[in-house]
Amino acid sequence: MDRRLRSDKYLISEQPGMKILVTGLILAFFLGYTAKSFLSPARVKARLEKAASHIHKDIKVSFQGANVSLSDGIIPRFSVIITQVQMESAQACWMAPFLEVDEMRLPVSVWGLITGSSPIKTIEADNVKLTLRGTAQDCEKAKKAEAELQNAEKPQGALVSLSPSEQADKYRNAVRGLDIRSFKIVLAQYPQYQSEFVDFSARVKSFEPRVIDVKAKTNLLRDETVGDYWSHANLFLEYKDSPEETLQAHFFGNWREGHYSMIANYTIDDHLLNIETDLKHIPLSQVLSLMQKYDLVSKDLNGKQVWISAKARLTGDGEKIKEAPLEIKDFRVEGDLGEMHVDQASFTSLEPLRYKPILIDVKKMYVDKLMSFLNRSQKHRVFADMGTFTGQAEIASEKNIRLSGEHSGMQFIFSNKGQRELQVIERMSGEMSLVGDTWKIQVNRAEPRGGSFVGSLKLLADRDFKEVDLKAAIDELTLAPQVQSLMTGGGEIGVVSFNADAKLKEGKVSSLKGLAQLSTMTVEGMKFGKTKSHFDFTHGEVVLQTQVQSLAVNEVSPGGEILRQVTSPRWWSSGVLPLKDLKGEFHWKGGQSLAWKGFDSHVGKDGRLMAEGGWNEQGLLDGTVTMKEGRLTKKWHLDGNREEPTFSPESSGRMRK
Repeated sequence: MDRRLRSDKYLISEQPGMKILVTGLILAFFLGYTAKSFLSPARVKARLEKAASHIHKDIKVSFQGANVSLSDGIIPRFSVIITQVQMESAQACWMAPFLEVDEMRLPVSVWGLITGSSPIKTIEADNVKLTLRGTAQDCEKAKKAEAELQNAEKPQGALVSLSPSEQADKYRNAVRGLDIRSFKIVLAQYPQYQSEFVDFSARVKSFEPRVIDVKAKTNLLRDETVGDYWSHANLFLEYKDSPEETLQAHFFGNWREGHYSMIANYTIDDHLLNIETDLKHIPLSQVLSLMQKYDLVSKDLNGKQVWISAKARLTGDGEKIKEAPLEIKDFRVEGDLGEMHVDQASFTSLEPLRYKPILIDVKKMYVDKLMSFLNRSQKHRVFADMGTFTGQAEIASEKNIRLSGEHSGMQFIFSNKGQRELQVIERMSGEMSLVGDTWKIQVNRAEPRGGSFVGSLKLLADRDFKEVDLKAAIDELTLAPQVQSLMTGGGEIGVVSFNADAKLKEGKVSSLKGLAQLSTMTVEGMKFGKTKSHFDFTHGEVVLQTQVQSLAVNEVSPGGEILRQVTSPRWWSSGVLPLKDLKGEFHWKGGQSLAWKGFDSHVGKDGRLMAEGGWNEQGLLDGTVTMKEGRLTKKWHLDGNREEPTFSPESSGRMRK
């Protein structure tokens, strides 16, 4: 055998390398140009437009462009990328949706292409916005118009149709998943209340029977100025069409420091809806702001530092949800307001609102903070603290409410000459009820700190407290020693009793009548004996007809210094002026003005002291003082001010027999 045939150089030269290379290049160019032609953006766009036209006759689809992309990564993949997609429909019962997608991706499975199955299994999108331009009322109108049109048409013959299984096979597609990074839903009627879902994912778990799962995350009460941390919510939906068509939803998450969970089951054929809700330590301020957005509660409410917990269940016809019964259990309100608990509340209807009697247990409800919650924090200047309430409230209806319990810690302000003292009411018990449009309030017992109270107070008022009728029957009332000392300049006030009837309209006195009695009182060196005063309201002023059994005035008291100027030195005994049988009328029109008329008192056997006058709102005095001693009469004119009164002699003379 020739050795040249066994040489390596002759063996290599005889290999068909050039043929293989040329064949490969030709095949590569052929496949490349074929793929380029087949996958050109124009051809891809044309194919997608044709496919989109068959989605639904009532859905219009448009997009800006489409191309095939090979993504980078360890495992590259083919995807069809569609940009600026818009889908819209004028169907009223779909609420006339308008869908916008900035970029949609259709991952292509190479294995699906090889095996001949559908190459597209999932749809991916970045930002999707769904605008619902219609309302539920539009659907009702469309259904009514369609029904009228069908009734007007003549009946047609039977049409050939596909069986349910044939329809399922004909229109089934292999897409089993939908992933959206950000999904916004906007109601055109309320554009400010949009909902946003992130990491939205829908999966077809089974075609026969059909089972679809949807998962997403969202935020409640999102505020762009403070971030979206207010509430992180999770949404889970599951749809099944066998054994019956049902939709189950689970909505749960955290709301600030609280937690909530809502589970809903809806049977589509029967329209049966069942909702169960569990709230734990939810901040009331957040709930109120949400309800105020939809005008469900007054915008005056302020629920800061208040938390609620409750369990609720609603079952009824989904199309008549407002008529469905609602049951609430273990409802609690905690926080700065105090504590409130409702063991169970049953609402037979939400619209119109109907419910069974509700029993509410209240523990240490702070009235000041309750008024602040109602945005009525400006209390009357006579109160330093409104105290707390503990008791029960029974609500049978909006016109039948009853409250009973004990009020404690109420503080009244008493002030005199720039100083003030507080009179604390340790405990006060009574009842409050609303029957029809009339409030009834009754106080049966009160325990003022350092004092006493024996009697009762009754109040009748309309629903808005515009007309108030007050009746007081107090047999004994004494104040704390420090309050007595402040109001009397170091003196004391004895036992007070009075009976009174008063009527108020729009906060103003329209009627007043009663009797007040005082056992004894010492004011800045003046000691009053038994005092009785009838009071009445006539011609827009309060009139007090006063009788004082005795009045002893010390000469070193402020009153003694004044009376020294208009009395006889013989009336004074051991530095004391003993007046008796003092009577007269006070007239008060409100503000700072006061007048006294017909005041007359006796001293000894034949001495009398009489006075007429008053002061205006500026505190300026004007009046007369007359002294009679036997046949001697002296008269002075009173002027100056309350702090420095002055007396000017007018005349003097002797009375004839």
